[in-house]
Amino acid sequence: NSLQAELDTLNDADQSLEALEEQTNTAYNTLIAACETLSEQRQQAATQLEKQLIAELKPLAMEKVQFQCTLTPISPGAQGAEQVNYYFSPNPGEALKPLSETASGGEMSRFLLALKACFSQAEQKLQTLVFDEIDTGVSGRVASAIGQKLRQIAQQQQVLCVTHQPLVAALADVHFRVQKQFSSSRTTVSVMCLADPDTRRNELAQLAGGEHDENAIAFAESLLKQAHSQKP
Repeated sequence: NSLQAELDTLNDADQSLEALEEQTNTAYNTLIAACETLSEQRQQAATQLEKQLIAELKPLAMEKVQFQCTLTPISPGAQGAEQVNYYFSPNPGEALKPLSETASGGEMSRFLLALKACFSQAEQKLQTLVFDEIDTGVSGRVASAIGQKLRQIAQQQQVLCVTHQPLVAALADVHFRVQKQFSSSRTTVSVMCLADPDTRRNELAQLAGGEHDENAIAFAESLLKQAHSQKP
């Protein structure tokens, strides 16, 4: 039956060259119209994203950042009629360049965090966002700003964050300790929820540099008190 159907299609007199060309032109015109609509929406979204992303980056110790979303025309296709590129300048006097060529590791982390913050506001459904040591190599002031931004995102999305920064960990609603155990035959990983306040305080003190150091413990307690007072 399938072979007969294929033969009938090949022998179909209605499938003339003119008819196929007309179908092709109709499909192409439909594609062009869809691409034009998409281009208009992308231009509007690009303008909005530029303003919103810069606003999200300023609290992350990037007060002088410049960001531009460029739309480069390409041949119309399934992804539209332009290629989207991000251009970035972290400091005054530096020309806008492609993000991948310009941003350092710490800058890229903050850029992605700000980008997630922008998108999380547009998402209507609950999602889980995972950040793996996004605060690596940043100063205490920046780490605190990153923690506040993560908490802001967590008001709308579920956030899982791997961190070694006590300034960030103290702001979490739930704190887990992840540990590796080594033996002669294998390595295992354990995860423990730090529900007890004293256990969590000691963990934060250890992250700060000294679980049994009085200054580190006092610092951990102050972080938890501050985080509690700032809860929305």
